[in-house]
Amino acid sequence: MAKKLRAALTVGELRRLYLEQKMSLEDISRLYGVTRVAVWKYCRDKRLIRRTRSEARLEAQKRGKVPQDYYDINEMFFEKWSTEMAYILGLIITDGCVSQTGTVSLCINDLDLLEKVRDVMESKHRIRSQKHQKGLYGFRFTRERMTESLKRLGVLPKKSLTVDFPDIPDLFIVDFIRGVFDGDGSVFFEKRNPGSPLKSSFVSSSKEFIEKLEKKLQKLKMPPRKIYKQKTKNTVSYVIRYAHKDSIKLHNLLYENVPENGLYLTRKRDKYRQGMKEGEAKP
Repeated sequence: MAKKLRAALTVGELRRLYLEQKMSLEDISRLYGVTRVAVWKYCRDKRLIRRTRSEARLEAQKRGKVPQDYYDINEMFFEKWSTEMAYILGLIITDGCVSQTGTVSLCINDLDLLEKVRDVMESKHRIRSQKHQKGLYGFRFTRERMTESLKRLGVLPKKSLTVDFPDIPDLFIVDFIRGVFDGDGSVFFEKRNPGSPLKSSFVSSSKEFIEKLEKKLQKLKMPPRKIYKQKTKNTVSYVIRYAHKDSIKLHNLLYENVPENGLYLTRKRDKYRQGMKEGEAKP
């Protein structure tokens, strides 16, 4: 059977069918009346680079061979630093997850922001309402190249307790921290202190991550802060807190150079500005 295949199918034609036309091994085997294993061995013998499982599945989706819609996405998105890439990386590190099978999921409670994120990633994936939590939206994608890129940046399955702070170019560090803040940060008011009501914080389950975050914030002219350990019944987390004046500094750091149509959680920015106005209005 192998000899029959080699006689009928040249290496050049195999490359054209498999690499250019993206035909599957199964399709090629049917075309030449041989088994799929015979085509696979032919590819192996000629050292033809085969598609990965995820790539093969995507091609099958495009051709309607599997009952799952195919959606485009920029598979190189996490391979080149940019303002948008750094922000979305911060958001995924805090509010995203990677499954053992390589599916990346991002779930947040702001539909408008998630649509912006999806569009920046040149994706048409569906955004779905999450059944387990009202007001939570998510989209997910499975691309081996993107999963590997995120892995190199420290985004791994079950990352919440062990995630480290990525090595980020200085030019994009603020964008990354803004993404982290939108994922695991908070801004709130303290009514008992009406003249200085604004408070803000970062929280993480990874001590190493929060320690490096605090040092990065110091380098960005934020004051040094103590890291607090807080325990609940099932978890331990670590917190950085800022009072009113330092929260204003954090606001200016995170939003000063961000355009109105940029990537940020609008309700958090607006809450900052509300607190700043209320503080100014009090005697």
